[in-house]
This record gives sequence, C-alpha cells and structure tokens, in this order.
Amino acid sequence: MLLIKGIPEGFLYVLALHLFTRTEIDRKKYIILSMTFIVSTYTIRLLPITLGVNTVVSVLITMVTFQIAYRSQLSRVVSTIVSAIVIAILVALSEVANMLVLTIAFGAEKGQELFNAADDLMRSVYTIPSTAFFAIFILLGYFVIKAYGKREKTHGEVSSISGK
Repeated sequence: MLLIKGIPEGFLYVLALHLFTRTEIDRKKYIILSMTFIVSTYTIRLLPITLGVNTVVSVLITMVTFQIAYRSQLSRVVSTIVSAIVIAILVALSEVANMLVLTIAFGAEKGQELFNAADDLMRSVYTIPSTAFFAIFILLGYFVIKAYGKREKTHGEVSSISGK
C-alpha cells in the first residue's frame, strides 16, 4: 500500500504545500519533506489511534517540518497552516470522489467492498483514482491561487499617488 498509494500521495501533499504557500521548491528540501511525511504518516497509521487523529498528527508533523526547513516568518506560518488544512480537505474530497466512481462503476455494495478490501494490494489498486483526483484538485487549486495572485497585482498596487 505504501508503494502504490503512500509514496505518490506523500510527494503530491508536499508539492501542494509548496504551491499553495507560494514557496519556491528546493529539490533537496522537497525530497526530505516528502520522505518525512511518507514515513511519519506510515508510522502514525501503525499506532492504535483513530483515523481522524492520525490525519491531524500527520498534518502537524508536516507543518512543523516545513517551517523548520524553510525558517518561515509569521505570515508564512499562517499560510502553511491554512494550506495544510486545505490540502487535508482535498485529500478527503479525493477519497469521496474515488468512492463515488467505485459506486457508479460497480454499484454501492461492491464499491464499498472494494474500497474497504482486506487485501492491502487490492485496496491500493482501487484507491489509485483518489491519488489522481488529488493531483487534479491540487492543479485546480494552484491555478485558482495563481489567478487570484494576478488579480491582486493588477488591482492592489499602491502607487506614489495613492500610497500617501
């Protein structure tokens, strides 16, 4: 499950954090942050805690390591927190979209059975579309942020006349 779903999703998560916080990607930091997220998420899932708690702990670890890696200022810290929460919501939405696709393709009962299969390999294969949905949601979010940034630049510039 880690190879098929965990690694690609971990790299996508950290990529989204970079894109949504408008942080320039340093390849070495990106790989280290991604691997930290992947290993911590996998380790946390082995702990006897409930599903929502492990997600929150994974997000917190990612935010802290991101702040340590980039030594961010307060405005970037707030941006990182908001981005991490948005990304967690996008992960949840991608899982819902995947479940919807499985339900439409195989019916409600069979879709639920495939999504919650006891065999890790089968569950991983049937949840690959959620990783694709996650990537699509990240791209859409990036384009929205980019468009919003362009709008800010054209409508939010302070000139010497209006800035006084």
